[in-house]
This record gives sequence, structure tokens and C-alpha cells, in this order.
Amino acid sequence: MFVIYKSKTIIIAVFLIIPLILFLSSYMGFRSQKINNEHLESFKNNLMATIQQKSYFDMKNITHFEWERMYIIRPYTSRTEMQKIVGTKWTTADTYIGYLIFDKTWLGEHPLDDDIFQKLVFVKDNKVVLDVTLDRSDVDFTQINSPVINDNVLFDIDKTDGRNIIKISKQ
Repeated sequence: MFVIYKSKTIIIAVFLIIPLILFLSSYMGFRSQKINNEHLESFKNNLMATIQQKSYFDMKNITHFEWERMYIIRPYTSRTEMQKIVGTKWTTADTYIGYLIFDKTWLGEHPLDDDIFQKLVFVKDNKVVLDVTLDRSDVDFTQINSPVINDNVLFDIDKTDGRNIIKISKQ
């Protein structure tokens, strides 16, 4: 009888420990990939103000955070492709549940699922520091090849037809 009780205890322990290990592993992945995107609104505001007022700009003047490389992610790019382009995994999900739903299922595999959306991803020390999705009707970076290195790169704003197409300056 003691052997049966011990066997049941071991089986129950195994069925409890394995899910706990899987949960902790997944949660630690979420914590290591999570970015806070704290500069998102200030960046968007600075970018849109600059676009309206100027015909060229230096990205350093509108980013109030440190970054080394900026990647332009084009429309219809899947999350998996984005991670390959940037070379790291990240999530903007605020909660672990959001991470599970949108980063680990098909629901979040195509965040740029329309021609109108593009994404700028800023990286420092191989870690994403800002992930911003922009409407191409406001500003369009898709003419630029990635990555852009933070080294005094000037951008021209082509305001033809009111489209605000961004190109690297030929200076």
C-alpha cells in the first residue's frame, strides 16, 4: 500500500512540476523580450511636428533615447520575419496574457497586415528600445533600406502630393 501511495505521489508531482517548469520558462521569455516603449508618444509627436515644419531632419534630433540602428519594417511583414530582420526577439505586450495571445499564436503573426502600416524598430546593444507602428499616409519610410546606423544621417522629406516620403539625404 505504501508503494502505491508513493507511486501516485510521484505521478502527481511530475504532472504538477512539468507545467510549472513550462510556465516559468515561457514567463521568463516574456520578461526578457518585453520592451517598455516609454518613448513612443514623444517620438511620434516629435516626428510629426518635424514632418510638418521642415524639409529635412536628423533622426538624432527627434529621438530622446539612445539607439544604434533603426530598422524599417515594410507592410505585410510577419512577426517571424521582423525578428529575423532585426536579429532579436521582442514584445510590446504589456501583460503575460497579451504576450501569449498575440506573440505566441497566429493572432499576432501579421501585425502589419495592411499596405498602410510600417514599423520603425530602434535597437541598442542588440536589444529593441523602441517599436513604433506608423501610418504611411502620415509619413512613409519604406523607400529606405534597413538598417540605418545612428551616425548623423540626414533624411529628406519629399512632400510631393502631401505624402511625406522620407529618403536618406544625398549630402
